Amino acid sequence: MRTFDASHPLPWDITLALLVTVASVNASMGLRPVGAPFLLVACSAVVFRRRAPLPALLVAVVALGVGVVVCGLIGEAPPWAYLAVWILLFHVGLRGTRVLVPAAFLAGAAALVAFIGAAEFGEMALDARWTAMPPVAAMSAAALLAGSQMRGAREDAKRHREEATREAVAAERSRIAREMHDLIGHDLSVIASLSAGGQAAARSAPDDAERAFVAIGEVSRASVGQLRHVLRLLRTTEDDFVHPLTPQPGLAQLGALIESVRRAGFRIDDERHGDLAALPPGHQLAVFRLVQEALTNTMRHSGAGSAASVRIAIDAGEVVVSIADRSAVPEIDRPGVSSDGHGIIGMRERVDALGGTLEAGPTVVGWRVRATIPREGRDR
Repeated sequence: MRTFDASHPLPWDITLALLVTVASVNASMGLRPVGAPFLLVACSAVVFRRRAPLPALLVAVVALGVGVVVCGLIGEAPPWAYLAVWILLFHVGLRGTRVLVPAAFLAGAAALVAFIGAAEFGEMALDARWTAMPPVAAMSAAALLAGSQMRGAREDAKRHREEATREAVAAERSRIAREMHDLIGHDLSVIASLSAGGQAAARSAPDDAERAFVAIGEVSRASVGQLRHVLRLLRTTEDDFVHPLTPQPGLAQLGALIESVRRAGFRIDDERHGDLAALPPGHQLAVFRLVQEALTNTMRHSGAGSAASVRIAIDAGEVVVSIADRSAVPEIDRPGVSSDGHGIIGMRERVDALGGTLEAGPTVVGWRVRATIPREGRDR
């Protein structure tokens, strides 16, 4: 019914007006010669319940009131069209707070019409009049308040949807920024290290310099491809088919990552224990990014020829990842890896998402990153 109502509003409004007319005729004990036109006018106003609810309510109340007065003067039973008034009051309440005051005035007028039409003109019949008035007043107030309540609920739901949309957009942008930092930042650090090594070897060892520049070209082309992929994601609209940032790396690609750092002139000790392939994809991605970010920081803040160690230990209960360099660079000279840096923040978010803990800080001879992740952690 809601789908039909949205696609065919006018036929549904006419149908509702006809149903209200039938109910009102039945409540009025049939159509009367004098009161029938007023009843039909009041019920026909329901057709305009969405287009102009307040004017339609005014027409219905005036038609009902005039009909009651005219029928009372000639001794005919008054028409009963309060159902149309209540429906229109409900839709007026849906419109907003600015129309509530005139709507409340018209609701009171409808209750007054019920008071007047409860007995023949010229008779006091206060008992009958006072008995007829409260139900009409109560139903009118209930209809108006129900519409106002539904309007408030719809506005709250819309506001919540907008907030959820903003949060989803912010989260997606944060995810893409983190992926760009992890993907592009590492490659740029490798390129910078290879470039420095190539310049140093250009005169004394041309073959080494050539290999360094060839490696720079390979890493640059891969980095450009990754950057184009991320930019495509940012340009994608909701109607387009969205490709995720896949394939996401896992521990199977860890050897290639470490080798790329070695080619940049760093000595890396690689030590792994346990069944790495048995880890869930989320755990493998987190471990890979931890090693990648830690080694990237090593290349940024340590000179060529520095050494680092990568140790991954997996047992039945947890995964321990430790990356330490032996650069002997004081903490004050390593601003990019402070607790406020984006790299540390990204690593901490990944570990927290899996229910683990992260430690990052200076040692006597360098810098160390150590993460402990439960194997059954909550993979968010």
